[in-house]
Amino acid sequence: MEASLVEDKVDDTESANGSDEHEQTRCVLRGCVPKKILVYGASFGPELEDARNYGWELNEKIDFHWKKLLHKKTEEIIRLNGIYKRLLSNAGVKLYEGEGKIVGPNEVEMTQIDGTKICYSAKHILIATGARAQRPAIPGQELAITSDEALSLDELPKHVVILGGGYIAVEFASIWRGMGATVDLCFRKELPLRGFDDEMRAVVARNLEGRGINLHPRTNITKLVKTTDGIKVTTDHGEEIMADVVLFATGDS
Repeated sequence: MEASLVEDKVDDTESANGSDEHEQTRCVLRGCVPKKILVYGASFGPELEDARNYGWELNEKIDFHWKKLLHKKTEEIIRLNGIYKRLLSNAGVKLYEGEGKIVGPNEVEMTQIDGTKICYSAKHILIATGARAQRPAIPGQELAITSDEALSLDELPKHVVILGGGYIAVEFASIWRGMGATVDLCFRKELPLRGFDDEMRAVVARNLEGRGINLHPRTNITKLVKTTDGIKVTTDHGEEIMADVVLFATGDS
């Protein structure tokens, strides 16, 4: 059986400067792989601080270079991209790079990178374009970012407000806190990680607070406003928090 893959070059773009393109799944490009690289990078901060208590002599100030970590993350994505392309080629899959759309019952029209259009026909067409991160419909929602943008911010934020109580919200809260940022985590339930074991959720909440993350249970964000000092976040309790980055981690659709 002949198989062809039309790779959408518009949605799957990732690099240190936002210009390189890769043939990968969301998990490799904008999910588990780059996120885990940031998790590993963030884990060294607290470990280095603890090392002082175990006889390690460190400089008074420990420097962290955010852009260097992003560069290393992109290098790993490029490496994995090459592996994916080889696996596809070895399996006999034809890879067409461009933006595809279905124009008939058995026909796909593809706009190639150079702008030319080609049509392909097939008995079966599988659509596997993934999902997009949700943005709550609140005033100022365009000021926030999603996990896609969080993986390649130009600068490391100093103060972050995160809306969401799932594992993506919890992981990014830990990442940014581990890198020295102030983090406020707002979620609708009493504990984060709804659907997981309640005892485990309570332990995670205590650990997050132990890391210095400010938890706001039973809290939703109602409005975002751009100011000269950053983004003013208003909650449904009337609380106002100033941040330079607001992350919506409220699921995909």
